[in-house]
Amino acid sequence: MDPSPSATSRAAARQAQRAAARRRRRTVVTTAAAIAGAAVIAAVGFFVALPAFSAPPLMRSAAHTPLSPLVEDPATFTAPALLAVAEAGRPATLTVSAVGDMIFDRQIKTLVVSAGGAAPLAAVASHLKVADVTIGNLESPLSTGGVKNATKDVTFRGDPRGAEGLVASGFDFLSIANNHVLDYGPDALSDTVAALDARGIAHAGAGANRAAAWKPAVIERDGASVAYLAFSHILPAGFVATDSRPGLAAGRNNMDAVATAIRSAKAEHDYVIVSFHWGVEYQDDANGEQVRDAHAAVDAGADMVLAHHPHVIQAVEYYKNRLIAYSLGDFVFDHYSRKTGEAFILDAALGPDGVTDVKVTPVYLDGHGKPEFVTGSEATVILDRLKAISAKRSTLVSIDGNTATVTP
Repeated sequence: MDPSPSATSRAAARQAQRAAARRRRRTVVTTAAAIAGAAVIAAVGFFVALPAFSAPPLMRSAAHTPLSPLVEDPATFTAPALLAVAEAGRPATLTVSAVGDMIFDRQIKTLVVSAGGAAPLAAVASHLKVADVTIGNLESPLSTGGVKNATKDVTFRGDPRGAEGLVASGFDFLSIANNHVLDYGPDALSDTVAALDARGIAHAGAGANRAAAWKPAVIERDGASVAYLAFSHILPAGFVATDSRPGLAAGRNNMDAVATAIRSAKAEHDYVIVSFHWGVEYQDDANGEQVRDAHAAVDAGADMVLAHHPHVIQAVEYYKNRLIAYSLGDFVFDHYSRKTGEAFILDAALGPDGVTDVKVTPVYLDGHGKPEFVTGSEATVILDRLKAISAKRSTLVSIDGNTATVTP
């Protein structure tokens, strides 16, 4: 259903207000930094020219007029003071929690039927919902309708009640750019979009046409605007959205368009997070295409690159003070080997100067595919593997008990 004219007007007004707020922040930072630099130059020149000069403190007259609304007292007109003003105008630092692939079919559906929609994420929900921004990949449509794609060997259609767990876990962004989004056709995709919209979960990467698939999802937290884009490098026949056909946003061999979308989002929003569905299944190491395209995304303005599809964990990497997770592994997914059951939650602080305070908390997926925190040797085996893989990308994973930190 098309939005009403009043709803459209309100949305346009909110967008204009967000853009104006970002421009004000950038103006404050630029102006204050310029004034601070000028103040330093003037002060150095003054004291170099008059090395022996000693004067009494500045006196305020009754007719004193502030030199600037930023600085009321000339005595405080210093670079540190002005840079503090500039700092106050920067976007807030936000906490991010990210996880990998989630389906609500097969054994997970069995769990939903027996224990309810919140059951698959029950053990980790309290951890995930604390973050300012919580992100994952929804690998199965949420629908009871649609027609099964007869050309595919593996198809998913998740129980719509699984959305209860997504809400309880505080998911803010979900990627739906993956090779299962059209497993039950455009009707099931439409049901999925409607289910997420009804629950206030923003999504990106697929939709009714190309424009919808490529449109960034946007949220605001603590005054900071965050855009989320999602792309798939895994492209089943007929899955790529066109101007007239539903589908996903294609990233593979299309990175010029991806970079343009990232730059456009960065021009309008404080932070940009990008998800990719890519790589080779069951391979520990990211391939050259993944590395090349992840770096290209950061070069275009992505603050974080969060990826999935291989069904196993792959390296985390710092690149230009931004963070790349090449594969977060499966997260809500039944499995048939030890390695595919190993995963982790990635927590980080996303700020104007980059990504910091990165922490890894390991989980293991039970027989149904439900993630549960692990300790002791079970935690160590997951963290040791992530450490070894990430070292190949010149990134340090430091294990401390049952968790680890990630540094360049």
